[in-house]
Amino acid sequence: MRSKGQYVFPKTEKISDKKIIQKLFDDGYKIKSSDFDIRVISGSEEEINQVLISVSKNKIKSAVKRNLIKRRVRESYRINKHSIKKKGLKIGIIYSKSKIMNFQEINKSLENIIKKINSND
Repeated sequence: MRSKGQYVFPKTEKISDKKIIQKLFDDGYKIKSSDFDIRVISGSEEEINQVLISVSKNKIKSAVKRNLIKRRVRESYRINKHSIKKKGLKIGIIYSKSKIMNFQEINKSLENIIKKINSND
């Protein structure tokens, strides 16, 4: 049995409730970057941060490529999530490019987005 460290991404950190997803897009404040559209809503401080990762079918036609992008974004979030200062956030990460970015580009962009999230407190 492996010990759980800070670099895990359990199912409890994924947003799957349709009501929360709808609220995220209706009421969440928007953070724009050149690569992603980010939606954020605040929850209670006792909760853990949760994330939704989405890649548009209109931008990336192939399901294999969409899944590749989602895996890269998920991995980048998993590595950088400890630098988000506030707790209880619901974060929607929507990939908005029509070309496939490599992991380094996604990671750098997500680091900048986390800085923006922290400065929005």
